Amino acid sequence: MNTLWFRWVLAILSSLWAGVHLALTHAVLPNPTATMVYETFFGFTAALAIVASVLLIQGTRYSYPLITIFYVIDFVLLAETRFGPALFIGKKLPFNPYVEISLILDVILALGTIGLWFIERRDTKTMSKETVEQNQPSHK
Repeated sequence: MNTLWFRWVLAILSSLWAGVHLALTHAVLPNPTATMVYETFFGFTAALAIVASVLLIQGTRYSYPLITIFYVIDFVLLAETRFGPALFIGKKLPFNPYVEISLILDVILALGTIGLWFIERRDTKTMSKETVEQNQPSHK
């Protein structure tokens, strides 16, 4: 099964995720320290999402678990700041369109990357088995 289209869809969604987070690098918070920390965090995570996009397009399978972990951690951090006090701010942050988009993309990207990993792993095992069978001498 050719997974190139699936990898491209995930890469485009990862790039969209990066775009959402790049837009947040200009957010100004009441606390200057929080503003600096969150700007840096959003910029760094956006860069990681762009790297994830490239790795997905290249089909670098060893990176799929790392990409999944990245999106799971982001989901947990995002949810934690909505249900508990956010670091450096000291209160719950509100839900807004950026949060909703990010939560949805986190889930899609984490599950999609896991699915891609299993599909490509299964395909590799199937191809390896077929190669072994083709290289066996026939006993006639």
